[in-house]
This record gives sequence, structure tokens and C-alpha cells, in this order.
Amino acid sequence: PEEKVPIHEKHGVRDWDDPQGAIEWDRMADELLYVKANGRTSDSHYSHDHLNVQKLVEVDSVVAEEWKKKFSDIHARFAQQGEDVVWVVVEGFLLYWDPRIYNWFNVRAFLRVPELIARERREERQGYFITVINLHLRSLLPEGNYWKDPPFYWQDIVWPAYKKAHDGLFVNGDAEDGTIVSDKIPDLLVLEGTEMTMTELLDNMCQRVAEVAQKDLTAS
Repeated sequence: PEEKVPIHEKHGVRDWDDPQGAIEWDRMADELLYVKANGRTSDSHYSHDHLNVQKLVEVDSVVAEEWKKKFSDIHARFAQQGEDVVWVVVEGFLLYWDPRIYNWFNVRAFLRVPELIARERREERQGYFITVINLHLRSLLPEGNYWKDPPFYWQDIVWPAYKKAHDGLFVNGDAEDGTIVSDKIPDLLVLEGTEMTMTELLDNMCQRVAEVAQKDLTAS
């Protein structure tokens, strides 16, 4: 809820990016535990992200279809062992702040881009919905439920918060170019967004997921 988001001391606006207060960590932990136990989100969980503008990103259809087939085969092998696997993707810009959260993931990845590109993408989206009155009719949403970054927001709030959130993840806290601190999250896959196409990013990510799944199958 908006009222739980902390107020920035300098600018007096909601700080939607501070790692300590931007996420209700206890609530998120409870939800992840529920998903792990039940294979679905709880009845109290909802999302309004579909109200925001979603930019279509193209990937090679041949590669995508190959991975669909491979994961279908992996799913079938789990089924042969009596397991009904539910594939859950958890995405977010603060996933590696709370150890309770990232330690529950079977596969961990971090997509990294330079500050300039991150800023461009943030500014391109212009704004986003933060609370919902009616999930189907945007026109019924009061003006206060649509957030637009003030002019100072990136340099004074967003990027400092991003660096704070990943301070212990990279050498010297360098989230742009630093080497991963291997003893914090040893199996973290760092994907360099400016060095790979979207198809290559997809391929690398799927490869890691498949490797972990194969290990689980072998261990079963």
C-alpha cells in the first residue's frame, strides 16, 4: 500500500526504490512460502501490472520453440517420478536484498545494464499505476494512483537506492562494472544486458534453469 512506502527525507516524496521500505519483505516472504507449498499464489495476492504499458520484446521464434520443447520434456520426466512441477518466475529490482527471498530460489540471475541505459528505460515508461480501485476500468482510477517520477527522482533517489541495494553483491559496490562477490550468492548468473541480444539472454537463462532441473532429476 502507498501509505506504507517511506517518505524521502530530502524531497518529501514517496521513496518507491529504497530497498528497506519499498517492499513489504515479511509479506513477500510469506507469499513465496505459500507458492512453494501450494504451487500457486495465495488468494490475497494480486497484481495490477497489466494496467501499465508493456513493451513487446522480440526473440528468435526458433530458439523459443526449442526451449518450450526442452522444458516440456523435463516436465514430463518429473511427472514420471510422480512430481507435478510448477515453474515460477520471480522478477524484481530488489530480489537480492533480503536473504530469505533469494535463498529460496532454485535459480538466481541478475540482468545488468549501465546506469545510462537503466535511466533511459525508466524515463521511457513515463509512469505507472501504484494502487488499484478498479482492475478493469482505468478511467475510474483517481489521479493519485498513477505515479510519475519528479525531475530529481533518478539521480537523488532511484540510482542511489539501486547502488545501496547491491552494495554487498559486487566488489567495491560497483553494480555497473564490478565483479560479483562470489561468497554472497555463489551461483548467481550475471547477464550483461549490453553484450547480449534478447535471444542470447533468453538462451543463457533457460540453459541455467535446465541445468538445475536436470540435477534435481538426477538426485531424485
